[in-house]
Amino acid sequence: MIIRHIYHSAYEIITETHQLVFDYFQGDLELLEDKRKIFFVSHSHGDHYSPKVHELADAVVLWEGMSYRDDKTYPMGVDEEMEFHGIKIHTSGSTDEGLSFEIEVEGKRIIHAGDLNNWVWPEDTAEERRQMNEDFLYYLSLFKKEPDVLMFPVDYRLKENYDLGVNQAVATLKPKLLFPLHFREYPEMLPVYQEFIQEKVRMVLPEEMPFVLD
Repeated sequence: MIIRHIYHSAYEIITETHQLVFDYFQGDLELLEDKRKIFFVSHSHGDHYSPKVHELADAVVLWEGMSYRDDKTYPMGVDEEMEFHGIKIHTSGSTDEGLSFEIEVEGKRIIHAGDLNNWVWPEDTAEERRQMNEDFLYYLSLFKKEPDVLMFPVDYRLKENYDLGVNQAVATLKPKLLFPLHFREYPEMLPVYQEFIQEKVRMVLPEEMPFVLD
């Protein structure tokens, strides 16, 4: 299995039979003719979704709150399960919009968080922070622990709170590997956070990809 970062929160996972693509809207992507191409769309924000994915994909699994429907579109809600061409899919929610995904394929379990994070902004009130934290921990609780891969936001727009959510996710879920999402404005923070978190989880940087997951 090969994991490659494309751009922003977009990743692809290449298995023996599948090309799985998450939250693609731009970036270099080579479609593999010998693979079944399944695109996952966590929500409709322009930095996670482009309508062109429907032309590229053999199937699109997306949040049920999105209006697009055709014969290769598979809408899902929060805390739903589906088995699809040898892939087990389970969804959780988001503290922003849409879904987060947990998939099992070829004996590996992978979580892509979409925009699920503990989004604490400087201007938030104490009540807003309390509710955000409560919702965030609830959505984390819907996932099984110890995934092989956790793909999660490391977003320095949050400044001193940029690692709040990812620290909680790592402590709660105990992933074997961490891959960053949502970092395009401040990519220079990734090696800083990698060093900080190294005793708790192995974080894979974009320049280390394509990454072979044995």
